[in-house]
This record gives sequence, C-alpha cells and structure tokens, in this order.
Amino acid sequence: MVGYGDIGRFWRQELETGFTRFQRRVTFVWSDEMTVPGLLRRVASLPGRSAIVFITFSVDAQGGAYADEQVLNDIRSRANAPLFGAFSPWFGHGIVGGSMMYLGDLARSTADVAARILDGESPASLRVAPQIAGQPMFDGRELRRWGIPESRLPPGSVVQFRPPSLWSEHKLAVLTAIAALLLQSVLITRLLYEHRARQRAELDSRRNLALAADANRRETISALTTSIGHELGQPLSAIMHNAQALQIMVTANGVAPDTTGEILADIQAEAVLATQVIDRHRTMLRSRQLQKKPIDVHAVIDECLALVAHDMRARQIEATLDLSSTPCVVDGDRVLLGQVLVNLVRNAMDALTETPPARRRITIRCAVRAADVEVSVCDTGPGLPAEVMATLFTPFVTTKTNGLGVGLTIARTIVEAHGGTIDARENLDEGATFTVTLPLGAGK
Repeated sequence: MVGYGDIGRFWRQELETGFTRFQRRVTFVWSDEMTVPGLLRRVASLPGRSAIVFITFSVDAQGGAYADEQVLNDIRSRANAPLFGAFSPWFGHGIVGGSMMYLGDLARSTADVAARILDGESPASLRVAPQIAGQPMFDGRELRRWGIPESRLPPGSVVQFRPPSLWSEHKLAVLTAIAALLLQSVLITRLLYEHRARQRAELDSRRNLALAADANRRETISALTTSIGHELGQPLSAIMHNAQALQIMVTANGVAPDTTGEILADIQAEAVLATQVIDRHRTMLRSRQLQKKPIDVHAVIDECLALVAHDMRARQIEATLDLSSTPCVVDGDRVLLGQVLVNLVRNAMDALTETPPARRRITIRCAVRAADVEVSVCDTGPGLPAEVMATLFTPFVTTKTNGLGVGLTIARTIVEAHGGTIDARENLDEGATFTVTLPLGAGK
C-alpha cells in the first residue's frame, strides 16, 4: 500500500521489481491511484487469503494530504485481512509485523552523511552501507486476532505484546491453586479409600455378627436340651395316654360320642403344642442376617420365657413380668432380639445359683417412653463384682467357671445393630439389672 505522488511511484517501482518472481502466484493491487474513501471500501471487501502491506499513504489520488498514523488506524478498523508493515513506527499500531526497518538507524546514517559533506567530503566519494531490515517482529495481539499461529513465523522472530496469560500475571495464585487441588485430590482419594475400607469392615462385621450369633444360639439351645425334651415330653405323653384310652374304649365297645370328641380334641391340642415347641426351637437355630421388621417386644419376651420355662422351674426360680399397657413395637429382627433376652435371662438364672430358693426371682420390665423402649432383666443374686463392671461387655470376660465370655459381647453387638444400647448396674438392695434400650418403630 503506497500513496500518490513521487514517493508513491518510487515505492511502487521498487516493490514491483522485488515482487516480479511472485507475479504468477499472487495478484497485486496497488493503492497509488485510490482515494482514501475508496481505499477503505476496498480493504473491507478483499477476497479470502489476502494480506495488506502498508508502506505509506500520505497523499491520495485526489492530492489530499493525510497522516500515515490516521490512515493506518482507519485501515485496521475496516480491513478484513491482516495488515503488515516494514517500518518500525507502525509496529504496535495495527500491523501484524514483519522485518522491521528502524527509522532511527536510518536517521543516524543520514545525519552522518550530511555531517561528512559539511566537513568537505565530496558526495560522489561517499559510500553509504544500505539500510537493511532488522529482526522480524510481530504483534501477539494481531496474531491472535487473525488466528496466525506462531509456528508459521520466520525463524528467530520476536513476538511482543502477547496478551497477558493467567500464568504470567498470577503465577503464585496458579501454583497455590494447583497445590490445593493436588492436596484435595489426595484427601478425596484417601477418603474414598477409607470409605471403601469402612464398607468392607461393616460387611465383615455383619458376617462375623451372624456367625457369632449363630454359634451363641446353638450354644444356648444346647444348654436347653433338657428343657426341649421336657417340653416335648409333656404333649407327646398326653397324646399317647389319650390314644391308649381311646383304644381301650373302642376295644370295649363302650366309647361314647362325647367322650371320643373330647379325647380327639385333647390329642389335637397337644399335637399343636408339640409343633409350636419344635417350630420355636427350629427358628432359634436358623442362621440369619439382620432383617428389620416391625415386631412386638411383648411377644419376644413371651417367646423368651417359653424357651427357658422348664429350666426356671427346675431351678426353682420365679419369673415376674411388668409390661407396659401400651403397644411396644420396634423395628428389628425377632430372632436376634429374642437371643439377646434369652442370654440376659440365662445369665440372671446362673447368678441365682447360690441364692436360697425362696429368694430366687427374675423380673422382666418393659416401658415405652417418648422415643424408645426400655426392656430390663433384674435378678436377686449377689450382684456384679466391681472388678468386672468396666469390662463386662468385653469379649472373653466372664464370671462363670465354664463360660466363654462372648454372650454379652454378642448381645451388645446385636443391640447396637438395632440402633440401641445395653448397660448393666448394681441394684440398691440386691442383684443386678441389665437394660436394653431400643428406638421406637417408624410407625409409632
């Protein structure tokens, strides 16, 4: 891009000579015969893959004089193609860049020649080195505007005015953020690891609870073998005697219809009782995982006493119930909670071994409060030794000569799995009381 007049013609001749080798590949449009308005319209509608080279445009085709800086700014605001230049004053004012010719060096060289002439040297004898273009320089803002990658620049190019980056302006903040993210990632990874480890531990704990509870139930049933035999013996013996009586009557042809119906009703009732005894103990023996359902604590207490009834009679122990009059429903596993009560009642029975028969008494209480249910088993034995109170629920701690010390540990584990608590205390007069507290069922 050159202007009108002598300077414009000079630059056009020089450039046409230099661009001769590109004539077949590139179409050149010269601006020396354009007015400024026409020039601005032209640069706004250039075809694709165009480029503008600005040399000077101080005079247009109508002879109007213009400041190069103003023309350069107008062209940049209108052009649809990148703008290049060769003189250093234009750098940073809208051109993408190029091999810059520094006018300061040219001015010094010109002043040196003038001084030599003034000193008397003949102009014809002066030999002035040609002014050559300097290092290629490019404006990072214009490169970004036109989407020109720095990889396409000539080797050794210098890029100035790069848009400020987050790294260059906030290096410390970026490093701090990266360190915080790394620390956060480590913490999250650690938490995930601990969460998975906790999940595995909970699964293992539940499996161990099921195994330990199953072993404890079998131990309890084994200890109640005599009770099982006695409970079954009574209905089976009644069934046998009723059947023998009916057979004798049939043989003697003296059986009356009313008597037959009464005998058969007795046989049926005793058979149902025997079936209930078998079902109760079979349920107690069944291996199971924790299965929470709404259950009546009163019913669990009744089943517990039915399991130990014969053993209590054999040991001459009196059982007293003090149950709440309101419904007592919790969310839990009927068999596991029954196992807890059986363990507590059997422990109370063992504590009464040295107590005189007239004072052997176990009281089971059940109270419903605002948010929970409290079930307690109280005995009239010698109480709990002070040295074992702090470790009463610790595995393998026992006051029995033949005990393993796992019953109370399993009982506490079952109660805690139900969201409850279990504790023990000395009675003011005699004996000890074990209390189980369970949250009320969701439906209450």
